[in-house]
Amino acid sequence: MARLTALLAFTLTLPLLAQDSSLFPRFSVTGGTSMADFRTDVRIDPDELSTEGTLVSFERDLGLEASKSLPRFTVQWRPFVRHELAASHFSAKRGGVQQIDREITFRDEVYPVQALVTTNFDLDYWSATYTYWARRSDRDGFGITLGAATLSMNASITAERPGTSVTVSEEADTDVPVALGGIQGRFAFTRTILGEASIAALPRVTIEDYTGSAVTALARLEYRPVRWLGIGAAYNYFRLDVDVAQVDLSGTLKMTVRGPEGYVRLAF
Repeated sequence: MARLTALLAFTLTLPLLAQDSSLFPRFSVTGGTSMADFRTDVRIDPDELSTEGTLVSFERDLGLEASKSLPRFTVQWRPFVRHELAASHFSAKRGGVQQIDREITFRDEVYPVQALVTTNFDLDYWSATYTYWARRSDRDGFGITLGAATLSMNASITAERPGTSVTVSEEADTDVPVALGGIQGRFAFTRTILGEASIAALPRVTIEDYTGSAVTALARLEYRPVRWLGIGAAYNYFRLDVDVAQVDLSGTLKMTVRGPEGYVRLAF
């Protein structure tokens, strides 16, 4: 009789367990493609620091691609009931060629009006987060997130001076650390339609040689035809405003990356 009662109780809880594991899988891998819009304003000062460089819009002034399809990958692992770890990555390599209409100082080079400028800007973004699920049920959840991100950037400008065949070039690269704190929510609209939203921010603080602020946000809607497979659409937003004061590099960076994403998730 005791065995029969236990079996009956387990059978009745199966639907709840299935729904809960869909909303909070033990492990998941997500891969997607995002059509991202970029806004990149950069100023790189000369090494002697006696003057400032020119604040330049890489898209408007230098002809860098304003939108680009980029891959995104995320791994999530929940080792305990209320504790979840996640890591994500995306990268973008962009280039552009444009004749500039004003004099531009980029690090130790001055590019004159009408110079034909070739620009490359490579970006790598990595993040790692921890979420404590303060509320966790079969229908919804609310979590508090702490994390860190790193942006690795490399910018190079090569120009042909008007009336000559001589080219001049300059390069700058840096890694920007970002600490983040925020909230995350999940909701099961039905057994197969799931929603997720998160936002994290860094108020203007100084970390090592960097002073700045950052905001990142995400909204997702996902369809689960089976428990282990998700197909969804998302919208990603990231904004960074930072001043750099390193010994070998000084300047400012204002960047926004945002856009829709289609993705596939494998969840276990």
